[in-house]
Amino acid sequence: MAKLFLVPTPVGNLADLTYRAESVLREADLILAEDTRTSGKLLQHYGIETPCRSYHQFNEHKICQQVVDMLKQGQDIAVITDAGTPGISDPGFLLARACVQEDIEVECLPGATAFVPALVQSGLPCERFAFEGFLPHQKGRNARLEQLKFQERTFILYESPHRIAKTLQQLVQVLGGERKACLCREISKIYAENKRGTLQELADFYGQHEAKGEMVLVVEGCPRTAYTYPYPRPALTADFILLAQLPDQSRYLLLIKRQNEPFKDCFAFPGGFVDESETLEWAAVRELREETGIRLKDYGVIPSFFRPYSEPERDPRGRTVTMVYHASIKCESLPDVQGGDDATQAAWFPIEKLPPLAFDHERIWKEFCSR
Repeated sequence: MAKLFLVPTPVGNLADLTYRAESVLREADLILAEDTRTSGKLLQHYGIETPCRSYHQFNEHKICQQVVDMLKQGQDIAVITDAGTPGISDPGFLLARACVQEDIEVECLPGATAFVPALVQSGLPCERFAFEGFLPHQKGRNARLEQLKFQERTFILYESPHRIAKTLQQLVQVLGGERKACLCREISKIYAENKRGTLQELADFYGQHEAKGEMVLVVEGCPRTAYTYPYPRPALTADFILLAQLPDQSRYLLLIKRQNEPFKDCFAFPGGFVDESETLEWAAVRELREETGIRLKDYGVIPSFFRPYSEPERDPRGRTVTMVYHASIKCESLPDVQGGDDATQAAWFPIEKLPPLAFDHERIWKEFCSR
């Protein structure tokens, strides 16, 4: 059977195309290009005459099945974008997912992507990091910024030159101006530049100077614990709101039934105590896996912060501070789940017919739905 190749292309210098990428593009039966005019310059530079067809965010849903059918007929197809790796803030994911579902082999070649060199040359910690891509332009932008406020890892944003000044000012307002940051411009091109400083310094500079070229912004993670409490430290827990949406648009909430007192036989969100060596996010994902069997990485989604809450009277063992995370998955049928750890049962419930929820989870759920 034929194969779908996801082929990284240079983010600046045309010489960054690998020998193997050139070979795949030359031997493929068809190249799907985000912009055939932009890609045409690269292909012409290497003397590649493989037929090209447009494949971009405005037509990828429409032609996805057509491409899958071509692959089934035995054609090797390569996907490229204007620059970088397909699927990373560019078209590619939908087609790759469709091919996986049809048991068509998918291979992504190693190669250029803008955020890796930006992260490494920033001088900021890079052993753990969060890639955020482009921020939402309008809806959800403020919520995403609030989430970044508590991000403990170095995080990376893509941004265009005409929005960078606004983005830097907003980051200063939400995160504070003292965070260290590095703005990498025109990576691997002749006028490549790395400008380092605090968020406030970068915001001041680009508030007075015109920005040119595509930009990658690398920002220091939260330098201190997002929430601090006077000694003795209260118990820390992490809860998870996981929603599933089926093709008929029906939505389900994953709940567990507790087995231990004082919440025995109560339905609640998956969750539990945070170990001293864990981040809150890691603990939330771990508890979800241990109590239901669901692994978020199997669905290609990441947890999103909702909010912290503290109810001194909810837990007879002492004051508990809880961070709530959430995620939503789209699936053909509800994933199998099973109770584990402190859960005797794990089950999906239609959001219109939820059972009574334990302690303050009823209020948390209503707040989540109304946000």
